[in-house]
Amino acid sequence: MKSGFRAETPVPVRSPCVKVCQMDPATQLCLGCCRTQDERDWWVAYSDAQQREVMQRCEQRRAVLVGGGGELAPSMGIVESRRKGRT
Repeated sequence: MKSGFRAETPVPVRSPCVKVCQMDPATQLCLGCCRTQDERDWWVAYSDAQQREVMQRCEQRRAVLVGGGGELAPSMGIVESRRKGRT
């Protein structure tokens, strides 16, 4: 191994699910994780980058809901899988 070279193993994105899987009829977001139904359904098909984007959207939505102001981030929706070996 070369000096200074550091092989990094990608860290998989953990699901934001907290086992409170109930949709809020007013916001159409999961009460536990702040994902939309599409984001929950498609989580495993999203690439790591897409999963990270969903996580950022969830954080933004949570901040809006707690703070009481602003617009909620839109859903990532249904996307073509970017996972290796999937079509």
